[in-house]
Amino acid sequence: MNEVYQNKRFVLYSKESVNDKGKEEVLFYRKDLEDEDVDNLTHIYSILTNEEECYCEYYFEGDIIRLIRIELFEEEGDDSIELPKFISDLGFGFTNPNVNRFFKYKFPLYEIDTLIISVETESSKIDNQLIINYADLDVLLANLNQEKRAHSDTNKILLKNFLVEICPDVKFDYTETNNNKDLIFRNLNDKLISNLTVEEVERLGDFYVKAIAKFKRKDVVDKLNTGLLKNAQLITLKDIIRQYEKHLTNDPLESVWQSFFDKYITLFDSRYVNKIDFKNIATGITKYPDLVLMDIYGYLDFYELKRCETKLLSEDKSHKTFYLSTDVSKVIAQVSDYLQKVRDNAVTYAKSIEEESENDTISGLDVKIINPRAIIVIGHSKELNTKKKRNSFKSLREGFKDIEFVLYDELLERLKNLLKIIEEDKN
Repeated sequence: MNEVYQNKRFVLYSKESVNDKGKEEVLFYRKDLEDEDVDNLTHIYSILTNEEECYCEYYFEGDIIRLIRIELFEEEGDDSIELPKFISDLGFGFTNPNVNRFFKYKFPLYEIDTLIISVETESSKIDNQLIINYADLDVLLANLNQEKRAHSDTNKILLKNFLVEICPDVKFDYTETNNNKDLIFRNLNDKLISNLTVEEVERLGDFYVKAIAKFKRKDVVDKLNTGLLKNAQLITLKDIIRQYEKHLTNDPLESVWQSFFDKYITLFDSRYVNKIDFKNIATGITKYPDLVLMDIYGYLDFYELKRCETKLLSEDKSHKTFYLSTDVSKVIAQVSDYLQKVRDNAVTYAKSIEEESENDTISGLDVKIINPRAIIVIGHSKELNTKKKRNSFKSLREGFKDIEFVLYDELLERLKNLLKIIEEDKN
């Protein structure tokens, strides 16, 4: 038994041997100087060598991982073999306390009991072994050390700033914290989002705008601005979809749907560029459509909104057929009346809309009332739960020339498809 070295608390011994597989090995033992039993030695690891490889079998007292195998570098012309600095040569595990605690107490993969630190093999999981490449481990340790230094620097800055705030006579400069770029980006994750306040999110937005200003090339600025716009669209669209889904569940009054569509109708169909307040137009109509929209070509469409739980079909049991329900028939009669009055007074209405929409700064709207359409938003496809019902409703809805039926869940699908397009385009 050879003494390798001694510190104030422990002695490290080594012993050369040949194991039962014929491999040369050096066994290392730790002796606690406070232990009065002189023969009480702890076998902590072995270094094994042959013509092909040199590695250390390191006994680890983890809850799950019990063995670490470390591939070692053998310097040419140098018979001494040392453990890498990331592992304790006294058998106490990883020298970084965070790494050591993780693999000792927090490691979650119960099917793994062996950790291999490899020179050439890529990081991977094979059966009961977790392989970590040296290069990957170096990156981890560098990041952890950087985090530790940044934490220490932040604490120092916070203390100095505290003294400046409570006692301005103290001659310290007020310093912003977290100026380490890599550290900041590592912390930009979804977990952080849940902890942000409105004011903090607003600060992030201000920071993004200032960051864009550093670039001078127009193509770069345009690209960043486009990305910001798409992000804003995604946020808005996701919120609108959440509201829509909530309305579908609650089946609110028609007035609630009208308010919702009044805000967001242009998202459902990008052709529309103007909403017209028909109630303020001198048309002579006493009952008004819920929405009147003008498309990019100046043509008008009339929207009538009913509840999403409105019954679509009734059954004629004697003939084993389906026909449009009473509620649907009523709304058809209602919109047919709109359309007829608009056709009969097309010139007068167009002129009234132009005059009422004109002001000191903009010209009036040049609308074209030619074969106007009525779009009835009503019902849900869950009612069409058989092939016969679906075919019947398809035939009935396609039988109208100037009236179109749109189901509420069909509009939700449009919104989700739009969201998917924006997300794919962003990526």
